[in-house]
Amino acid sequence: MDTVPGMDGTLSGRPASFEGGLRPVAPGTWAWLQPDGGWGEANAGLVVGDGASAVIDTLWDERLAAAMLAAMGAPTAAAPIALAVNTHHDGDHWWGNARLPAGARIVTSQRSLDAMRHEGTPADLSRLRRLAGLTARIPGRPGAMGRYVRSMLAPFAFDDVTLRFPDDAFSGRATERVGGRALELVEVGPAHTPGDLVVHLPDVGVVFAADVLFVGVTPVMWEGPVENWIAALDTVLGFGAETIVPGHGPLSGPAEVRALRDYWVWLAAAVAEHHAAGRSPLQATLQIVRSADFAPYRAWLHPERAVINVTTIHRGLSGLGPLAQTPPVRIRLFDQVATVARTIERG
Repeated sequence: MDTVPGMDGTLSGRPASFEGGLRPVAPGTWAWLQPDGGWGEANAGLVVGDGASAVIDTLWDERLAAAMLAAMGAPTAAAPIALAVNTHHDGDHWWGNARLPAGARIVTSQRSLDAMRHEGTPADLSRLRRLAGLTARIPGRPGAMGRYVRSMLAPFAFDDVTLRFPDDAFSGRATERVGGRALELVEVGPAHTPGDLVVHLPDVGVVFAADVLFVGVTPVMWEGPVENWIAALDTVLGFGAETIVPGHGPLSGPAEVRALRDYWVWLAAAVAEHHAAGRSPLQATLQIVRSADFAPYRAWLHPERAVINVTTIHRGLSGLGPLAQTPPVRIRLFDQVATVARTIERG
């Protein structure tokens, strides 16, 4: 197997702040953790039953998926993977599907499946990375944006991804059974994306919250509205689980869910004030990240992503829909992300 960057640390090459790899979280239940939870550093899961197993999410490229599945070889030796759940349509949670066993059935929410079929592809991100590499050489703001995006996408092998779409989709709630174990799939989107779902394992009290939960990492709200994300976190808390696997970041529990809920409540109120004052999303973000109230969140990984969240909340207050997830729109947005990153670095 080819060497996969980040197997012993972060994909970006930073020192890891928590241990990655396959970690047991309950009987017959593992989390696959990828430090430190930044861009594309996504978590996944494994549920092993009597003679069959389920995988929750498959990472951002086939090399990463192959490494993860190899690590799952021992627990699945007597319980082959029969089911996979894709928690939402962002590529870092499903573009590794092609490495699943051919007979494994894949399920997601209907809204996620629709988005998978109509939004960005691995080829789009390959082109964006090449463009970023060219603009990285330009002085000033365009170069800063290019360097940011180039660094963000550098660890991933998008050119080697073959898309494998889910076989089935549902809306609302569904229960899947594998090896005698129940997986409760609960659609909580639109929030992070249009069709976010979480996976509750009632037999062991574990929730795979996917990208409804970021821990120690600034979340990204592409879709919104923010009220839905807050409600989604309330749903996660309502399961009463003590072990919660985030989509990005280390293993967590209810306290980390409440911390993210507090972030959204605070940010929604702050954006409302700036929106009422007539400030643009970028203007609002630059003031927010300089404020004393932002101090607890400045230590989170990628605090500059606040501009994405501010933009989504601001658009909601203006009666506009979510941003279109097209390459030109994302380039403009990442230009602002890079601008905010420089502002935060300067202090």
